[in-house]
Amino acid sequence: MNLDNWEQLARDLGAIGENGNESSSSTQALRAIELLLGEDALREAVHYYIQRRPGRELLRSVLWQLHPWSAMDECYRVFRDAPSLSCKESAVELLRVVADERALPWVKEFLAHEDPRIQTWGIGVVDQLFYSELCHAEDIQELLETALKHENPWVRERAEYVEHMVRARSGRERLLEEWSAQFSDDELE
Repeated sequence: MNLDNWEQLARDLGAIGENGNESSSSTQALRAIELLLGEDALREAVHYYIQRRPGRELLRSVLWQLHPWSAMDECYRVFRDAPSLSCKESAVELLRVVADERALPWVKEFLAHEDPRIQTWGIGVVDQLFYSELCHAEDIQELLETALKHENPWVRERAEYVEHMVRARSGRERLLEEWSAQFSDDELE
């Protein structure tokens, strides 16, 4: 690897400002890894997984850690364009762990699809994002409302579980706020 490329990569990602000051974030670091690995390679990795080739679970775990946009987008493209239902199902199943909040707009399509597995993997995207704290309750509220009334019992069941997590997290956050306020008040006395 040519180490001189780091400066340009940092500039491209906004980690070096016009004034020369440097900063970075986890998001920028993950995007840098995606670019270093290559967006085309990550798109190909989606197909490798869908084809159920050896090593696919390791590949899935790597994509899960990175949440690369190129892989998310490829999962969605396969869902939209693949002639094979099993490929569509595998793409949404993989997206469930590869996704970040940018994939949420696609979930409506998954829930509306005629295939029950795609519907179930679709609500699984919401479940995984909320569980992993990659989205907020308000980001998924409309999707949950749709899923709670869904004809597919597996979708409804998973939506109820996510709704329970939302309530539990909300209660936990309220408790922490109360504790924090009490702690602050005690400090002042």
